[in-house]
Amino acid sequence: MTTPRRLVTPHPQGRLPAAMLRALAAELSDPGRFSRAKAYARDGAVIDIVIEPGEVRGEVQGSRYEPYVATIFAAPAPTDEGLLGLIPERAELMATCSCPDAETFGVCKHALAVLLVLADELTIEPDLLTRWRGGDPATSRVATTAPADESVDVLAPLLTASGPLPDRVVIPPRLPVAMATTTDPRDADVSAAVAAAIAELRAR
Repeated sequence: MTTPRRLVTPHPQGRLPAAMLRALAAELSDPGRFSRAKAYARDGAVIDIVIEPGEVRGEVQGSRYEPYVATIFAAPAPTDEGLLGLIPERAELMATCSCPDAETFGVCKHALAVLLVLADELTIEPDLLTRWRGGDPATSRVATTAPADESVDVLAPLLTASGPLPDRVVIPPRLPVAMATTTDPRDADVSAAVAAAIAELRAR
């Protein structure tokens, strides 16, 4: 586990990806839940964060004594897309959390807070986005020593396993997102993030 860092001097290349990630977080939930997630991220409720290929896992101190564990899974992305090309879309994400809210609403405030802290981390160290989406073998928990031209049968160990085969993980095509029918205060968060992204592009 790694304690989230406090921003001192933003990295020039990290500002725009971070703004886009915050805009994505705003799209994933309703205004009330997103507002609470921002407060969690701002007030240091995310006490630990781990960024690994394909997932970001954080511990969030909520209303109970034991912190909640929220994980955001992301589908892999091509490594030659550049930083902005590594920002995922909603359909490429799946969030889980140990809180009961996650079972009802899909993306809870704890998972959103972890995503917002990840955006803060990208502002400090943009290469973390490559670690998360690019699947760098050097940072993966599973390393392979097989030559590139050698075939590997990944199912072979399962054929001789004593237990049943594991269930296939199904990632939903879309995450449940509450859509408002009236003026949405969340629009201000999305607009601010988009405006910041445009300002960064014009400054280049």
